[in-house]
Amino acid sequence: MRFRLLATLAALALTTGFATAQPKDAGPTVELRLRSVNDLVDKFEYVAGLAGKEDAVKQVRELIKVLSADGKGIEGIDPKLPMGAYVTFTKEVENSPIVVMVPIADKDQFLNALKARLDVDAKKGDGGTYAVPIKLPQDAKLDLHVRFANGYLYASPKAQDLDVKALVTPKAFFANDDGAVASLKVHLDRIPADLQTFVTGQIELGINTERKKNADTESAAEKRLKNLVLDAVIAGFKGLTDDGKELSVKLFADPKTDEISAEVSLTAKSGSATAKNFAALGTKTSLPAGIVASANPVARANVKVAITDGMKKEYAAAIDDLLAEGLKKAPADQEQLVKQLIDAVSPTLKAGELDVAAALTGPNAKGHYSAMAAFTVAEGKKIEQLVKDVSVFLGGEAEFKFDEAKVGDFNLHKIDVKRNSDGLEKVFGTSHVWLAVSDKCIVVSFEPDGATIKAALKAKPAKVAVASFDVSVAKLIPMLQPDLKPDELKALLKDAFGDANPAGKDTIRVSIEGGDKLSIKLNVKGKALRAFAGLDLLKGN
Repeated sequence: MRFRLLATLAALALTTGFATAQPKDAGPTVELRLRSVNDLVDKFEYVAGLAGKEDAVKQVRELIKVLSADGKGIEGIDPKLPMGAYVTFTKEVENSPIVVMVPIADKDQFLNALKARLDVDAKKGDGGTYAVPIKLPQDAKLDLHVRFANGYLYASPKAQDLDVKALVTPKAFFANDDGAVASLKVHLDRIPADLQTFVTGQIELGINTERKKNADTESAAEKRLKNLVLDAVIAGFKGLTDDGKELSVKLFADPKTDEISAEVSLTAKSGSATAKNFAALGTKTSLPAGIVASANPVARANVKVAITDGMKKEYAAAIDDLLAEGLKKAPADQEQLVKQLIDAVSPTLKAGELDVAAALTGPNAKGHYSAMAAFTVAEGKKIEQLVKDVSVFLGGEAEFKFDEAKVGDFNLHKIDVKRNSDGLEKVFGTSHVWLAVSDKCIVVSFEPDGATIKAALKAKPAKVAVASFDVSVAKLIPMLQPDLKPDELKALLKDAFGDANPAGKDTIRVSIEGGDKLSIKLNVKGKALRAFAGLDLLKGN
């Protein structure tokens, strides 16, 4: 779909779950937390070390030393305590209180530093606040108001938002330390109903605008499928309106586990339909994922998603319409073949489920890799018969040897690629492609003798995330840089991993997971970043 629809869906993801009312005195709607200056410098030192930028950390530490005074912090700022900010949405969104929290070691030192370093003279205001004039572009000015309380500086554009009784205490705000370097939390159930209504209306307006695009050029079947998808998006948003509880974004950097990670997660109210849907996503299993499973692959990926039960009937009818249109457009001399193709693939398309997994393994002693992909189908035997029927037209392209073996429910076939097989030979050391078909699953592998696929076909379904992608950097680099000399590769890996085996210490993983929440996660081993940094240096970047 086009950009506007993607933007609309992004807005949907960020706003889904607004509550219909805001609990009185429930607390801030949006919360931002940062670790202390000391912690941030330590984390920076870890990350910079991975990139070979240790000198940058030394410069930062020297600057902090220059600006620090015994007992008075860094120009009055306490480097040992965390920092934060919060917003409490009100009915009039533009008047919502915005407050920044900075730990203070010495109030006078901080005020003196403002004057000495920035030529900013804070003036006392009513009720114990200070007005700090801020110079803006084009000679514009703004007074930022601050209050010193609870060992912190509280800053806000409006003095009335700094009432002592209304301020969130540091003890409460920083009570639950989850170890994140930085975190953003949006309490969806604290957003006012009026704002919810406005955002809902804007999303529906955007989606309905997208619905009208290309209406003159779309066929009736295309319109039916498009409207089905857009209606599902709107219905999904409305269904989540009362269920959303919290959206959070967190960033971690842990030298002890040598891991840098980020997580975006959405939680729903306990017992709600959305919470049950998230929980169901955390219990999915996949036969394709079980088949392609392998120890320490170069790369591995899976996706398992499906349309909802309520959509299946209408979705299947829309697919029927699209396929019928395709058959009408087929040339007369190809009509029978197209009809057979539609008959073979339509059960899978109409099932409305995508369950696919793939893995790349190796290299072996000769530097060759093997690859395997598997995906679920409906009535796979029809697809198998289609392949057999079409193979007679591909004699110049490949040699087909059907029914080479039978493994459980799978029939195993061998295909020897004849034309343009040099690429396969270079990467996989063979031009053989193995095809296994059952009524529920199809598997393809690139390997010389079929031993790997024969063993894999005996696998059981494996528990999977909604989607995931894993890669081993140590094994990926030789593929990305095939011209890298053996000594250069050895030195690069030694610099990143020492003499230890890189397996498990060089991974990058991206996943979408269900369970008690719906999460998008990124996990990167620090040594993997070190290896990439070393590769850049080796290439002269």
